[in-house]
Amino acid sequence: MQLNITTDYAIRLVYYLASVGRPAGRSEISDSMCVPRSAFGPIAQSLKRGGILDTHRGASGGYLLTKRPEDISLGAIINIMEGTTRINRCLEEGNPCNRNGAPNCPVHKFYSHIQSYLDEVFERKTIASLLKDA
Repeated sequence: MQLNITTDYAIRLVYYLASVGRPAGRSEISDSMCVPRSAFGPIAQSLKRGGILDTHRGASGGYLLTKRPEDISLGAIINIMEGTTRINRCLEEGNPCNRNGAPNCPVHKFYSHIQSYLDEVFERKTIASLLKDA
């Protein structure tokens, strides 16, 4: 599993806003976090739809978080940006095993175990804890 680069940019954008604790403009975030300015539009729209980000116009405007850093998990950002984080299609909702063996399949059980672990780790890691780790 590999996250898309836009997901990495989204995490960096949210991280930066949490670190400064105020609205910040596209150029400031881009320069500080090496996020291409051209990537901001789609990323900001996705994060806004996901309830994590908002924008304010004007001299003191910019991007700002709508939640506290301790209430924003990496899992939430990843799910917003990726659409799915399932390591195999047999774990997707509505995508049963192509051999109808998921309930008894040892591979499916292993994938399910790993998926649960990944989901838990991503949900447990918050932006606040990343700030604390820095």
